[in-house]
Amino acid sequence: MQIWNEEKCIVGEGVLFDSRTDTVWFLDIRGKRLYKSHYPTGKYETIELPQQVGCMALCENGRVLAAMEDGVYWVDTLEKAHQDIAIKGRRFNDGKVGPDGAFYLGTVDADGKGAFYRLKDGTLTELFDGCTCSNGLDWTADGKQMYYIDTPKRMVELFDFENGQLSNRRCFAKIPAETGKPDGMTLDSRGDLWVALWDGSGVLHIDSAGNILEKIELPCKRVSCCAFGGENLETLFITSAAFEEPSPGAGKTYYCKPGVSGNPIFYYK
Repeated sequence: MQIWNEEKCIVGEGVLFDSRTDTVWFLDIRGKRLYKSHYPTGKYETIELPQQVGCMALCENGRVLAAMEDGVYWVDTLEKAHQDIAIKGRRFNDGKVGPDGAFYLGTVDADGKGAFYRLKDGTLTELFDGCTCSNGLDWTADGKQMYYIDTPKRMVELFDFENGQLSNRRCFAKIPAETGKPDGMTLDSRGDLWVALWDGSGVLHIDSAGNILEKIELPCKRVSCCAFGGENLETLFITSAAFEEPSPGAGKTYYCKPGVSGNPIFYYK
């Protein structure tokens, strides 16, 4: 395990890799900023935002979307990317662009007051509510199923996915309490899951049958998100949080090569 970026994010999150520009993106939720890091050199720049930011999406046209407290905004203009609606939840948390080119993202709030949304063509649509801490998600290679995490449930759930609609929600894998709380996640090219463990000091490797195979250890407790990138998508980038976490390695962004490759991201259409 090596350090990719030394910045001590209050709550690092949202890491993704843009193969078009060899760029590693990640963010700091409470720090209200995006980080844009050049993969070959590690040099990076920061983009300050006016609100806490939970996740981001890269667009086919080169623009960037940021999901903040009261909606999803274009980063370059800070204009809202959808109609004005009342968002359920305190702020947006994790999210990703799906195989259909829409942006899927959820909110966080106590006692299930959050919800999960789909952004497409300037319209933000609620798909389901009851979310407490909407978190990691990804899709199977055929685009017919979506994995999803609501952290307090301590499980990975699975939906059938068709034409932007979700159905047949069920439990895919339970995460033991002593392992940590499931946070952000990604799939590799074999269809296995890699799940960041908040308060679990690592990333959990789960196969496509739901079996826990291994755990990658990190030198910090609050591990928040992971994504494959770099040359041949063989590097796993991992974010962490310094929030209420005193260890020296907390809040930094890490990387390792677990011996598998990931999948290219989808871009917002």
